Amino acid sequence: MKPGELAAVKPLSTDPRAGNVYLLRGFIGIFSTGIDQLGEQINQQGVHAMVFQDDQWSSLADTIKQNYANKPHIEPLILIGHSYGADDVLRIARKLDDANIKVDLLITLDPVTPPKVPKNIAFCYNLYQSNGVFDTMPWLRGIPLTPEKAIPGQLVNANIRTDRTDLLEPGLDHFNIEKKEKIHKEVIAKVLTVCPPRQAWAAAHGLGLPALTVSTPPTTQPTRTASPTAMLGS
Repeated sequence: MKPGELAAVKPLSTDPRAGNVYLLRGFIGIFSTGIDQLGEQINQQGVHAMVFQDDQWSSLADTIKQNYANKPHIEPLILIGHSYGADDVLRIARKLDDANIKVDLLITLDPVTPPKVPKNIAFCYNLYQSNGVFDTMPWLRGIPLTPEKAIPGQLVNANIRTDRTDLLEPGLDHFNIEKKEKIHKEVIAKVLTVCPPRQAWAAAHGLGLPALTVSTPPTTQPTRTASPTAMLGS
C-alpha cells in the first residue's frame, strides 16, 4: 500500500470545509483498503483527508507536532484509524498532548490493543464489535476504550452488536468493518460536525478568507489608479 505524504501535512487547507483528517490503515495496510475509500469520500465532502500506513504513525505525529505547534488559527484536527491503525491514532494523540496540541475528533474502528484516551482529545468516538469467544484474539475483534482522565462527554464507546445495531450489516467482521457503507456514513457525519464550511470557520475566528492564503506582493505597482476616497470604499 502507498505510504502517505508527510510533506503535505499542514495546519491550514484550501478545501471548501475547514479541517484536516489523517487516516491510518491497519497492520501493513493489506486489511484496511476501506480506509482509502473512506478518505476519498471525506475529500468528496469538501474536507481535506490523507491516508497513511500504520507504521508511519510516529513520523506523522512528529510532523504534526512540528507543523502545528504555536500556529494561530489551526483548523480542526481529526484522526481516524482501523484495527492497529486505531491504536496508532491514539498514540499520535498522546504525542500531540505532550505539545499541547488539541485533537478535535478521534474516531477508532475496532481498536485491538489501544492505549488510554488522552485528555487533549475533545471527542473520541469508538465503533467496535464484540465477537464472543473470539474476543480473546486481538486480531479478530475490537474493544472499548478507557480514558486517561474522566472528562464528561469526551468518550463514546459504541458496540455495533449491542449499542448501534442500526450499523450492523450481514457478514460484518474485523476485516471489513472499515469497508461498510453504513460505517462510512456514520464516520463522515461525525467529521462534518467539526469541519464547518470555510466561510463559517473564518468568520468564527475573526478572519477574512484572503487571510487564509499567503500571496506574494506584486513587484510593480498596479496600472489601475483610483482616488483615495474610492480606495477606502473598496
